Amino acid sequence: EQKTPQLGYITVIPTVKALQGEHTIELQSTQLKSGVECGWWLCQHTTTQTATLEKQVNMEVAAIRALRSRSQASAAAENDSDSKSTEDDADLAKAMQVIHRRTLEGFVTWCNYVSSATLGSLCRKGLDMAALRDMSAQVMENSTRPPDRLFVEALVLRVMESVGEQMLQCPERLSYLLFHTYQEAGGLWDLGPTNFTIDMDKLHDGLIQMNLHTNPYTRHKMPNGKHELGLNFDDINESGIQCRENVTKTFKEPASMMVVVDFLLCYRIPIMLKLYCLTLSGYIYLGSHQGDDITTTHNGTFLAPKWLRINFLQYVA
Repeated sequence: EQKTPQLGYITVIPTVKALQGEHTIELQSTQLKSGVECGWWLCQHTTTQTATLEKQVNMEVAAIRALRSRSQASAAAENDSDSKSTEDDADLAKAMQVIHRRTLEGFVTWCNYVSSATLGSLCRKGLDMAALRDMSAQVMENSTRPPDRLFVEALVLRVMESVGEQMLQCPERLSYLLFHTYQEAGGLWDLGPTNFTIDMDKLHDGLIQMNLHTNPYTRHKMPNGKHELGLNFDDINESGIQCRENVTKTFKEPASMMVVVDFLLCYRIPIMLKLYCLTLSGYIYLGSHQGDDITTTHNGTFLAPKWLRINFLQYVA
């Protein structure tokens, strides 16, 4: 029986007036019992993340003013209240642009990677490549966008990270879900007060399966009725890179003798370097005069080998 999702929402109201835009964040989930509980959880996470994000913006404003103060060759003249207010607004806007780009840096990287996927990729079938490139550009070139819009876009990711808990270990999966959240809200355009919806069930997809079954070598019947191998965080993250709507097993761990083969393949470079060093050490020893006369003497110099040194080079080659 399919459960009806519960809904809760909160209006984003930072303490700084310039960051207030009457934007709302909505949380929907079938895991919570009521809309009141859903709203309570959303309120706790959003309030905390709003305060944290505001502190970061204020620190960036202070850094901008400190840099400007140092760059002045002489003491700044006293400004009237109007120019001081204009300067404060400019500092806040610039600080918000920096924090916005910094917060969504991983999202931009994901957008650029996915938008360059090959024709056979799942990302080509389920995502709008033009929308991906547009969102990436809107984040990197955000100087003309209002601070309140930049604030709520950064806040949505912070709330998703907070509500998702262990999903912080899967940034590509978070970026995939964030793209859909932005897209459902009309994209990264200034459309006035906007509602951003976070689907808690999709956000926790993979964590629930891991809680039930984590052994990657045995199959277990899952709630969807299928017998599946155990998931790990790499599978969840890879599902985001591959643009899979639902989290699934994406990597088959090696078993039996394949573990040895996998080990050799992974560490082939350090192993070869150690073998080269061992070979060089043996070659030097054959001319070191530290053993008996037959073994380490009369074998020529380093660049003009004789006897055992020549045989050693032939065997190694």
